[in-house]
Amino acid sequence: MKYFPIVFSITLSFLNATGAWMMSQRSHGELKWNTIATEHFDIHYHTGIRDIAVKGASMAEQIRPVLMQQMGLDTLRRLDIAFTTEDEILNGFATPGNYTVIWVDQNDAGLWTGDEKWLRTVLAHELQHLVYFNTVKGPWWLPEPMNSLVTGVPGWVVEGLAEYYTEKWRPFRFDISHKGHVIRNTVHRIQDPHNDGFSKSLYLADRFGDSTITKILNHRNKAGFLYFESSFKKYTGIKLKQFNEDWRRHMNTFFYGQRAQKERLEDVGKVHKLPMKRVAAFDYFPDTMRIAMIGQMSKGQRDLSLAVATRDTAKERKIWKKRVKKADKKEEKPKKVRPKWKLKELDHGIFGELIINLDVSPDNTSIVYPKYRYGGKQSLMYGIWKLDVETKKKTLLISSMRANYPKFSPDGKKIAFVAHENSISQIYTMNTDGSNIKQITSNDGDTQIITPAWSPDGKSIAYSQSDPDGFMDIHVLELSTGQSKQITNSSEGDFLPIWHPDGKRISYTGLYEYTPNLYTYDLETGSTIQNTDVGDVVLGSQWNWETSTITAMT
Repeated sequence: MKYFPIVFSITLSFLNATGAWMMSQRSHGELKWNTIATEHFDIHYHTGIRDIAVKGASMAEQIRPVLMQQMGLDTLRRLDIAFTTEDEILNGFATPGNYTVIWVDQNDAGLWTGDEKWLRTVLAHELQHLVYFNTVKGPWWLPEPMNSLVTGVPGWVVEGLAEYYTEKWRPFRFDISHKGHVIRNTVHRIQDPHNDGFSKSLYLADRFGDSTITKILNHRNKAGFLYFESSFKKYTGIKLKQFNEDWRRHMNTFFYGQRAQKERLEDVGKVHKLPMKRVAAFDYFPDTMRIAMIGQMSKGQRDLSLAVATRDTAKERKIWKKRVKKADKKEEKPKKVRPKWKLKELDHGIFGELIINLDVSPDNTSIVYPKYRYGGKQSLMYGIWKLDVETKKKTLLISSMRANYPKFSPDGKKIAFVAHENSISQIYTMNTDGSNIKQITSNDGDTQIITPAWSPDGKSIAYSQSDPDGFMDIHVLELSTGQSKQITNSSEGDFLPIWHPDGKRISYTGLYEYTPNLYTYDLETGSTIQNTDVGDVVLGSQWNWETSTITAMT
């Protein structure tokens, strides 16, 4: 035990020496690094992203005084910022060592950040952490991160304040998640401190004021330490435990009250359960007897499974005959037989960032999907795979383009997909064997693209695009001319376009009033109608040819 304090101190010191390798378990010796020195920052970046680094440097200088004022901080030492595109990771981190590492060029961030761009959102968030660390630091003789262990500040405060001071509450941050926790009665068991931290910080500021937050974090006891629980009680008048319970009740009251004023899921269509746990994506086979799904095969599964469920009609008929026979004896009407499925796992892993996706070929033989893997130079990124349903053979079609959202053309001869580089996304097409890759859009500037969808005649592709202004809207690309037309205009976010069979209308998911609902745009008249107004979540998935309806997930 006499060596424990030494080992413990050394272990804690490593927290101030982490880098991007912490996430990927890979170092990248091939990268050549440079530094931009501004008045208050040293900006580190590698070859290929200087424009992003210059933009980030300007943003950092503008953000710094605002963050200091919010936290009541008069002075702040020089800080280090490292930008990298070595991995496709939608994240960043900051340490008490006064530096932050940020992964830029993240395509799915276009949906996640709302009307902002990823660089501004993540940079402000991580810089707030650095300002926070300097606000709560203890006596000069007790270095970080040991001081953080003494303060007892909950994780939700650390993450929640970074969100409260630098971001806006939005569907994917974390309104949709909160709705789910309220319905499942698990608000008090939210594990991610980003999640409950944001809403707790909003509630704290609304109830006690921003100045109270500043007083809590700047208070010190006679020994010169911040002890969060006693400081919280001093300036709010209630214990932290009571605050958490008050917040839980407030969340339940708010979301249930909001939900009561909206349509129920049962009011907008029939609700069906898929034969798999926590399904994140699915696609019908054209023969309608099978469903390809991505979800969990068992409780507690840490990754996701790609599986095919096959309708077991023989078993259904057998059960039906028994029920008919039994009902005849009792002179009753036989109960209906629920669909029976045989489930088979074909792959497992991570199949998308924010939007998990897959697509079944028109001839029923193949499935294409994105999968997270080590790509070129051992960088973590998404590649596109094709799976032969019968032979189970998997073929890697795109390995190092940071590609996602593969979709078969209606004739099954082409695959459209999205790939991005240095914060610019484009749509490409290729043959089904991965050959003949062609770029069919010509974006420039900070642009992200998600959820492309072919028109029924194969002449157009609808997709969701976040332009440099941050607004994500539905666009339609005419393949013959290469011309693209924006058909929605929203600051909220429109995505997941679904073509109607006649090619004259497109339904999509709109994030209006924080809640995903279905809308339909008429290409001939230019008019838009709202199809659903639920208080929960409705995410459009695809057109159901069997019932001539739109299938959505909730």
